[in-house]
Amino acid sequence: MTFASFSLAESESASQADQPGGAQRATDEERRRTESAEQSAQSGQTSSKDSADQSAPTTAPSLSDPPEGWRAYLRSKKPSAAELAQKLLRLHNAGRYESVIRGIRAALIEGYSEPWMYEVLALSLQIAGHPREEIERVLLSRVDFAATDVSNVLVSAAYLTRFGAYRRALQLYRQASRLDPTRPEPYALALKLAQQEQDLDAIQWATCGIVRHVWTSDYRKWHRMAEVVCEQAARKLQADGKLEQAEEMIRAFREARQCDLLIQLHWAGDADLDLEVEEPWGTRCSVQRPRTSSGGIFVRDGYGPKSENCVEEYVCPVAVPGRYRIHVKYVSGNVVGKRARLTVIRYRGTPREMTRTHTVLLDQPDKVIQVSLKKGRRTRAADVSFRRPRRLGHRRVAGGSLIQKVGRVGAEARRAARRFREAHQSSSSRRASAVGYQPVISILTEGIGMTALAIVSGDRRYVRISVSPTFTTITDVATFSFVRSGGTNPPGGAAVPAQQPATGPTPP
Repeated sequence: MTFASFSLAESESASQADQPGGAQRATDEERRRTESAEQSAQSGQTSSKDSADQSAPTTAPSLSDPPEGWRAYLRSKKPSAAELAQKLLRLHNAGRYESVIRGIRAALIEGYSEPWMYEVLALSLQIAGHPREEIERVLLSRVDFAATDVSNVLVSAAYLTRFGAYRRALQLYRQASRLDPTRPEPYALALKLAQQEQDLDAIQWATCGIVRHVWTSDYRKWHRMAEVVCEQAARKLQADGKLEQAEEMIRAFREARQCDLLIQLHWAGDADLDLEVEEPWGTRCSVQRPRTSSGGIFVRDGYGPKSENCVEEYVCPVAVPGRYRIHVKYVSGNVVGKRARLTVIRYRGTPREMTRTHTVLLDQPDKVIQVSLKKGRRTRAADVSFRRPRRLGHRRVAGGSLIQKVGRVGAEARRAARRFREAHQSSSSRRASAVGYQPVISILTEGIGMTALAIVSGDRRYVRISVSPTFTTITDVATFSFVRSGGTNPPGGAAVPAQQPATGPTPP
């Protein structure tokens, strides 16, 4: 009721109240007017809401559910996955998270199954405040969609960790390790979660997996961390009176830490040496082939001059019994004393552990040292299907990926790359004491030139010719360097001290 209608109602009530017996009639009339006004206001709000709902799809169809419903829209329009993703993205940017949830659920029912749908659905459910159990169910459905892809399983476990579902994430990490036991990521990522959940069984699995399969360049840090966590868990079991479980955990960790063969090459100086191991089954393990079917792993590729980098390392946790030929190859640089130290550790972590150090005289480009391993534990070929994931932007080329082709370059090329990197780092850390420069000769043409382009028509009846003449005149040449101030060099070699702007070729 507006202000004018309210005033009119008051005047009519006053006039009726002045008449005999009109006070009661005025009161009843005013009550009826008030009730009718409230009813009209409610009906107006309802009609405006209905009209807004009806007009919303026509004014902004991309920011609401399809009028016919998501399933009918998908059946009739049959949009592509890219079109559906764009529509859901617009709804997400507009804050219509429930619409996104309804759209993705309908798409999954209608067969539009994509891995990203489960991730977006889980995030939308979290933003909309849905229960955690529902979010976990969505992410586990994503794992069912790609249960044989280790990378997807690891991503799903990371999402579950983000949502706080640590136990579910641990289950996925263990599933990933069963799919590919040589991957180090499941054990390393699961160790912290196992500590948070105080899951002793998961702690034993993660620590044993780390010392057995994590052989990156910083493996010592991970192995030390696993040892500390295992000792803490064993002490907790002993404090709780579970002595047998504590002994079993320590025994399993020590057994997992055993290594049949470990080879380290150390030297001093700015030289670059390469280590290559020829294994009994004929395979060769080197920086170009870091993993072999004989179980060999090339851990570290070193170079001088820093002492902490002058080391190369090869490890074979479960080795093939037989004779190993160790090649120490000289690449470039100066080695202090022309000697290197080769350390061979056999049966590490066992009662029969043996360590022997060889002094290698680098009087030849390729020195060979033979060692024998009689108690190797490997009886079948190792799975070498594990590859480091390619980064986005890496293209495949003929004969393999670009990374593989780069890995096949010679040692001299790798040495040159290292020197360039070190020179760049040292030059950026020191202040330049002088400016280096080099004369550059530029040839400028002067006179008249012309370019012509002939195009034959499709029916071979006509030839279109485009001619572009140019007229060039050099008025003067200005030079500038950081050593001397800018100036103009006129003909004849006369120096002009004042600076003048450079003038290029004049346009035609």
